[in-house]
Amino acid sequence: MESSPLTQQSRPDTFQPKIVKLYETLFLNAEDAEPSEGFWREFFLLPPQRVRLSQILDVISPDDILQIHFHTQQLFSRAIKEAAAGESPSNIYALETLTTFLGGVLTKKYTNPSSDIITVLAGIDEVDHVIANFVAALDGIIRNGTQLYVEIRLKAVEAAISMTSGGYKTSLISYFMHRDIFPALMKFIHDSNIRTQIFEPFVLLGLLSNYNKFEFQNPYQLRLDDFVNESTIQKIVGGTGVTCTALRNGYVAVQDDLPEGWNLSSTLAFFGLGALAPGRRAKTPLTPEEAKARFGAL
Repeated sequence: MESSPLTQQSRPDTFQPKIVKLYETLFLNAEDAEPSEGFWREFFLLPPQRVRLSQILDVISPDDILQIHFHTQQLFSRAIKEAAAGESPSNIYALETLTTFLGGVLTKKYTNPSSDIITVLAGIDEVDHVIANFVAALDGIIRNGTQLYVEIRLKAVEAAISMTSGGYKTSLISYFMHRDIFPALMKFIHDSNIRTQIFEPFVLLGLLSNYNKFEFQNPYQLRLDDFVNESTIQKIVGGTGVTCTALRNGYVAVQDDLPEGWNLSSTLAFFGLGALAPGRRAKTPLTPEEAKARFGAL
């Protein structure tokens, strides 16, 4: 009996999501051919692996990012297009990818931050068109969504925060000054029924209203000065309070540095009789690495 021409492949130790392979092709094997239309369709149909994308971007130096600017520009413009198209789930995947991508490339230490970041995202010839489309797409998603589409509106806010915080010392934030998204943010806050969803748009508003506020009349600062909608203001106060309380509780859960008050257990422990103390034993303190990981998750 003739042997079969088919050969059995060895089973890999771990299975890698297809999207991670696409990340590696795009960023680590950039010398390959230009990504095709099919590549981009598949890219935004697959759920993003945001942790893995961050890890890949972290190991690429600023100079190497500039070397693959053609691919980064394509990713940025294509993600904007997919987010604005409104087709689920590609629009949500595109916004999540944008948030992680911007967080990875904007925080690198470039020699000439403003011009280098423009090169990475759009190029000097297309920057006005591309960044204006980015801001317009986010404005439309945040403004025109309803309570049924809170998730995608929140994803758009997160993408805007990633751009604003990462490019704060560059000229990119001026595009948010030219297109006022204050009404969209206030509408989102007004529509929100869950208080924890209010904090992020308020953080974005805070970043925008403080941008170069001593150098020119910041439109967001002027808007806040004139804002008198009491119900929305109460929502902002309530949402900020709930978020701060959650953050405080999360911090205490990781590292409770308050001095312990005197009680029966602590008194017995002071005299070396801790074994006689009632109640549960004190928790083992976290190592610095464990504490850092938990703080990062907050």
